[in-house]
Amino acid sequence: MKHIRNYSILNTAFCIVILLLVQSCKDGNLNNQAMQAEAVQAEVLMLHPGEAVVEQAFPASIQGKENVQLRPQISGYIDKIYADEGAFVKAGQPLFRINANVYQEQKNTAIAALGMAKSQLASARLELDKYKVLSENKVVADFQYRKAKTNYENALAAVKQQQALVASADLNLGFSVIKAPVSGYIGRIPNRIGALVSPNDTQALTTLSQVSEIYVYFSLPEKEILNINASRPGKTLIEKLKSFQDITLLLADGKPYTHTGKIDMMDGQFDPNTGSVSLRASFPNPEGLLRNGNTGRIVLRTNEQNVYKIPLLATYEVQDKIFIGLVNRQNKVIRLALKDYIRSGNFYLLRSGFKPGDRIIANELASIPENSVINPKAFK
Repeated sequence: MKHIRNYSILNTAFCIVILLLVQSCKDGNLNNQAMQAEAVQAEVLMLHPGEAVVEQAFPASIQGKENVQLRPQISGYIDKIYADEGAFVKAGQPLFRINANVYQEQKNTAIAALGMAKSQLASARLELDKYKVLSENKVVADFQYRKAKTNYENALAAVKQQQALVASADLNLGFSVIKAPVSGYIGRIPNRIGALVSPNDTQALTTLSQVSEIYVYFSLPEKEILNINASRPGKTLIEKLKSFQDITLLLADGKPYTHTGKIDMMDGQFDPNTGSVSLRASFPNPEGLLRNGNTGRIVLRTNEQNVYKIPLLATYEVQDKIFIGLVNRQNKVIRLALKDYIRSGNFYLLRSGFKPGDRIIANELASIPENSVINPKAFK
């Protein structure tokens, strides 16, 4: 009887253990189902190294090939303005006329003085010829002949002096008409008809810009120059810079300029304040769209191998750091800050920091908490 009772107790205990195990399995399945229900569905992108075109943009300023400030070389009142602001003029075309009455009178005076000097020269010549004959015939002393010769040389010098004054007056008279030294577009004209101008004025009459070809100036940091020197073809640094073909200029509206350019100049020294060096690229401007003072951005392109492309949509920025969401084997999201990246268009490009097959959140990373478990969905 006692044996039967013990057996009943053991059987009851065994049943209780089985029930507890079954309940535990049910609770575990429920927890897994709950975790799966709570997991966020997110698109993931698988990374593989490949070839990419690196595009880097740098602020640029635009200048005409020739920018000439026109200034008066004589003082006077402006009599005439032959061309309006913004007009295109050809080399040699008159632009301004300064009242030249004073300079005309100076020329007339110089011409009159020249005539008198020539008359005195003729008289001195007659005296010289007379005393030459008399001296040769021993009629007068040789002293008289030498004196006549000296008077003639003085008269000849006076003629040359007056000829120089006439030429100077004629030159000043020519300065009264200011002509275009090059073909180009006229800038602002601050002085109008009747304004008194002089060579000492701080403000120019106008600026003439020759813009059939334009120069675009931009700066590269020292680190970028070293990268170009290490990676571009060519023997010298300027040859390596010139190896950039078909350089693009982005205009102020963000659209590319219709013509491409080339680098043709590098400054002789770096700016110690910015650690950068100035470069110049030349662009044709047959339509005259670009003018002196325009701004834009120069785009340099480089082909890179074995780089990882991270879309901008797959990142978010916090305190000047760029983060991505790396998905591990357990589908848990781990946020990582990008290092040593280059931004090119709509991508960040990296040479290291990942391995082939790594998965990242493709978009809306900011809405997914760190260490969240996700239901991955292939990015399309």
